[in-house]
Amino acid sequence: MNYKKITGVLVVAWLLSPVFAVGAELNAGDKFSENLRSGGTGPEVVVIPGGFFTLGGGSARQQGLGVVRIEYPLAFGATEVTVGQYRQFLTASRSGNLDKLPTGNDNLPMSGVSWDEAEAYVTWLSREAGHAYRLPSASEWEYAARARTTSLYHWGDKVGENNANCLNCKSAFVDSLSPVGSFKPNSWGLYDMHGNVWEWTKDCIDSNAAPPPNGMPKLFGNCNSRELRGGSAKSDAWSIRSGARGFSMRSQQNSDVGFRVVRDIAE
Repeated sequence: MNYKKITGVLVVAWLLSPVFAVGAELNAGDKFSENLRSGGTGPEVVVIPGGFFTLGGGSARQQGLGVVRIEYPLAFGATEVTVGQYRQFLTASRSGNLDKLPTGNDNLPMSGVSWDEAEAYVTWLSREAGHAYRLPSASEWEYAARARTTSLYHWGDKVGENNANCLNCKSAFVDSLSPVGSFKPNSWGLYDMHGNVWEWTKDCIDSNAAPPPNGMPKLFGNCNSRELRGGSAKSDAWSIRSGARGFSMRSQQNSDVGFRVVRDIAE
């Protein structure tokens, strides 16, 4: 797999709103999953608070890539989409090859899916739930991963032991995927934002331009390649930082790449 490390560790600044009302029923911190028309429920999502940050994260000695403001209601997947959830999609939509799914633990993150297959899943999920689901932008992903922090990882600047699933994370999982939720979540209740599987985002690749400052995806440049975030079980500790980025061709089905969903919330 052809991952690219984008260098430069940058400072993050935050301005966070208090818990806010989302529509008439949801508040920041609320968790929910929605009933699907074909049966069962969708992935659990968490409503996250608004605020802003400087893209990149880390050292104040580095030049920032620009302030990004997340000033709209947003619910983020609590975990990566699992094998069981993806099996539900293939069964209900009668699309794809069920035989290619791994057998055994349905709580493992779904991996080996292309960007286009991830897009097909969120399109199906939106129709099933009656609300808009999608892949996150790269900026939204980093914002959610940090959860108010300015450190390299949501737990601090040292990778430590048993905080995530990566090559030198000193966990019980060695070069293999771990069931979602195997490690402590960040302060916003999001699991596995570091390691386990790389996660597809909506963004196209353009090394000469920063993402939009309003949190929206970068939809210009090379859109045959899409940005990845979070690192995987096959990544070293440096590659699972909150600000680390990778990329892959949208058609590739890499064994250590999965995704999580975002649910838009109308104000």
